[in-house]
Amino acid sequence: MIDVFEKLGYDKNDVLLIIHADDVGMCHSVNEAAFDILLNGDISSCSLMVPCPWILEAFDFFKSNWDLDVGLHSTFTSEWKFYRWGPVTSKDKVKSLLDEQGYLWSDSLKVAAHADPDELGMELESQITRALRFGVNLSHIDTHMGTVYTRPDFFKRYASISLKHGITPMTIRLTPKIIEWAKRSEGVTITDDMISFMKNLNIPKLDVLITKIPGDEYHDRLKSFVKILESLEPGKITQIIIHPGLNTEELKNIIGSHYIKRYFDYRIVKSQDVKKVYEKKNIHLIGWKDLKKAF
Repeated sequence: MIDVFEKLGYDKNDVLLIIHADDVGMCHSVNEAAFDILLNGDISSCSLMVPCPWILEAFDFFKSNWDLDVGLHSTFTSEWKFYRWGPVTSKDKVKSLLDEQGYLWSDSLKVAAHADPDELGMELESQITRALRFGVNLSHIDTHMGTVYTRPDFFKRYASISLKHGITPMTIRLTPKIIEWAKRSEGVTITDDMISFMKNLNIPKLDVLITKIPGDEYHDRLKSFVKILESLEPGKITQIIIHPGLNTEELKNIIGSHYIKRYFDYRIVKSQDVKKVYEKKNIHLIGWKDLKKAF
């Protein structure tokens, strides 16, 4: 991966970090938080949930801010109790993606148990096409709730369809440690077939992916985030996923009491404590556009 460092103007003593916001388009409070930290350079990347109710606001924002790094958060689940969404594709064409209420399944394991891979691929095509039609310049594609990693046939469609559109699918450089982490932490079993397929993908890959920030209170969460930053190794490309949101009744009513963690994520990346660690550890924020250009 050192050649990518060199092409981006860094060396092996530097740490390259993508701080990435998931779930943009989900609701207005998430959008406002993500727009602010993107424009201020507090984070370096985000991705869009195209089936969600507030996606048009996000489309409008990114159409006017082409320099920002935005991807597609491929969405095949709808997890909140009273705030739900269905597919972009006509429902009669993707019936296996729908629960008994006519919305997307509530978690990724239900998608894995019920979804037809061809219908999942059709829905991914629809989400990509809609984003492009609204003028969004997609840098990459990733996955909401890890759904595309739950089955090898899902992952192959995810990678193949992304590359067909010239868009980088988010993948990670697989090591025994990563494979074990995926099973223990995310409940995802990466099969030998997936390992072989991913190894042969000639695309930028992350060395480290961090999906959770421990802590329920702001200062505990900030301390965890700083600890994560201080543990990052030079010469590796890391992505930390956050879920920003504002402290609003809208977000509270959608998510419940845990909504406040999204507000804490928003505050953490703006913190001067975090900026000081960047300087101390030679951490440089990059986006998926940068990786694609270097590759």
